[in-house]
Amino acid sequence: MLKILKQDHINISRLMDALEGQTTLLENNGNANLQLIADIVEYIMNYPDLYHHPGEDLVFETLRHRDKEIGPVIDRLLGEHKVLTETAINLFELLGNINANEKAQIRTLAGVLRRYISLSRSHMDIEESKLFPRAKQVLTKEDWAEIERGFVYKDDPLFGKILYKQYQHIYDSIFK
Repeated sequence: MLKILKQDHINISRLMDALEGQTTLLENNGNANLQLIADIVEYIMNYPDLYHHPGEDLVFETLRHRDKEIGPVIDRLLGEHKVLTETAINLFELLGNINANEKAQIRTLAGVLRRYISLSRSHMDIEESKLFPRAKQVLTKEDWAEIERGFVYKDDPLFGKILYKQYQHIYDSIFK
């Protein structure tokens, strides 16, 4: 389970790198690829927000029962999952209504992207440095079996065994 979550983080980091590059182009009046940004945000809403975060939530809630001291960190991360999901939805709506020639809209989009990227990275850092090691240390085989029973697995449509056509554009931009 942790192996899947850690691989997801590697993949999400790649997406954050791509979003950061596009955001820099937006900020510098460059030719940012708004379709690529929209595709990445849609992927985030369709995989990490629907499968990755709920999987982490199972680990966190199980860990909370084994280690009361980590509760405040878990509360923070669960709250951030909600903020990340809400921000992705907001980004998708912004992108759907954006006029590429409207500088104020581009600045707003760039600002929301920067905040999203920053939160995503700091969020994953805390999970990797605090929660995952603690879960590995504290949770029992029975705990992991229970987590896996509750985990809804779906092969990643971008980084998994089969690349979904709708994400080909993202894949090509990351791995070219």
